[in-house]
Amino acid sequence: MSRKTIIISFIIVLLAGALLVNSGAFQPSQADHTDHTVVIYGGSFAGAAAAYQAATHLPPDKDVLLIVPESALGSIGTVGGQNFFDIRNLRGEFPTRGSFARWFDAFGQGYNTEAMADLLYKDAVATHQGKVQVLFRHEIEEVHLDRKKSKITGLTVRPVERNKETRTMQWAGEPLRISGEIFVDASDTARLARLARIPLSPGRADWGPGVQKQAATLMLQVSGVDPDAANAYRNPETGKPEFFYFKDADGSLLGWGGKDFTQYDPVVTAYNSAGHRFTLKGYNIAEQTPGTWWLNILLIHEVNGMMQDLDRGTSRWPAAELTDPGQWSADEAYRFALAELEKPYLLASLPGLERPRLLEALRSFPGFENLEFVRDEAGRPVVGEVLYLRETAHSLQSYGGFALPAKAVRHAGDGPDNGADAQLYDTRVGLGLYYIDINAYQKGDPVQTLETPPNPHYIPYAALTTPAVENLLLPGYAQSTSSEAWASMRVIPNLTVCGDAAGVAAACSAANNKSPAALTIEDVREIQKRLEAAGARLDK
Repeated sequence: MSRKTIIISFIIVLLAGALLVNSGAFQPSQADHTDHTVVIYGGSFAGAAAAYQAATHLPPDKDVLLIVPESALGSIGTVGGQNFFDIRNLRGEFPTRGSFARWFDAFGQGYNTEAMADLLYKDAVATHQGKVQVLFRHEIEEVHLDRKKSKITGLTVRPVERNKETRTMQWAGEPLRISGEIFVDASDTARLARLARIPLSPGRADWGPGVQKQAATLMLQVSGVDPDAANAYRNPETGKPEFFYFKDADGSLLGWGGKDFTQYDPVVTAYNSAGHRFTLKGYNIAEQTPGTWWLNILLIHEVNGMMQDLDRGTSRWPAAELTDPGQWSADEAYRFALAELEKPYLLASLPGLERPRLLEALRSFPGFENLEFVRDEAGRPVVGEVLYLRETAHSLQSYGGFALPAKAVRHAGDGPDNGADAQLYDTRVGLGLYYIDINAYQKGDPVQTLETPPNPHYIPYAALTTPAVENLLLPGYAQSTSSEAWASMRVIPNLTVCGDAAGVAAACSAANNKSPAALTIEDVREIQKRLEAAGARLDK
């Protein structure tokens, strides 16, 4: 063979290899490749519910992989510090049953985050005898699609960690290639859905100006709270109480209040009107351990949870139509909020005495006069491992709208034959119920309840699927729910209902060799039967 022929052959081999890699057909060695039936991204309550139901209903020879960017299951509800369930009873009952009822019954409305994370792991992973595997502290680096771009064939994931100095998430290890049949995005960031290139509507773009999202929060761990002083406080104008603390089923304490207080207290109003991106809102608070609490009070404005510093300068950065100039990435918001906790504030009443200005404003609240930040061994305030994001993006149906529109939530009926949600009855996979609760889109916007729907609404199966990628289920933030409807759907009980449905649907899809988007009405009826057998409530 001539030298010229050898060179040409070598070039052909290289080009063929490049085509295989670029087409998504590249298969790494077994050491850095795993194959699973159902791959769930996101360790949220919805993700844990999906894993539990999928493992329960899958045939014995099929398995589940959970990819979790955080250190434990539960996302914002555990490692994020939001240990206070947002619930709404209807005539003394929860319409949100299934896995949520099981976990709620174990602890009540408030809970220790570590104990809850352990329970989620036991339920979703340990009880299934090796059928569910978990990759903690791993993030998606790439989503691989088939040639038609209509199916996910696999993911590339890598370990991540938060840099102790910059507080930014960064890659921390070698990539791992994962193949699967059915994929589930149960995340708060919509990352799997976004990297799979499905059509997304960002934030409130479907009903308001720009692509703003509801404000984010960094949860703070505090001590020095006096519930009795808060309960005893009365509004100076009306004489009515503003703060409410009570004992939960396990004897721990929970509290909320202060919405009106933030409008007239001079220290708080001065803080809120200052030229920064932070606002103190009416809070909720729940004990972590006796005397230590997780506090939900600090709003961070203009945050885009789809923007992560891992992606800067790469094709993974969100498309221009999903972002606004000036929005902070999740990493920037986290870093600046931590700095805000320690920023000195010169008290006009005590010249020369410097304290963190946020702490001074917090101490203006009744019962918080002796409040302190709990600190770790390095002296840093203990905060949530991740931001409490309230909104990222909403997947669009082929007609450009949403499977769960606002009117179906606002004007839900009291039965299958009436109300704006009646058309969703046949394909329902659960009930949702909460207030249409807005936590401010821009600094200066009110934190408000837009409406209190009179009835639960049906959650349609189509809200969990996308026609763009047929083997993807969306029980997390990327579900096909309009922004106003999302203001009600976004709470953990409702999302856990969606997670249950996605887990059962994934198992049915895998068992019948169908994609979730291709399931028929007969398939949905089978999903409904399995959900009801698992304790879900589908009827009002």
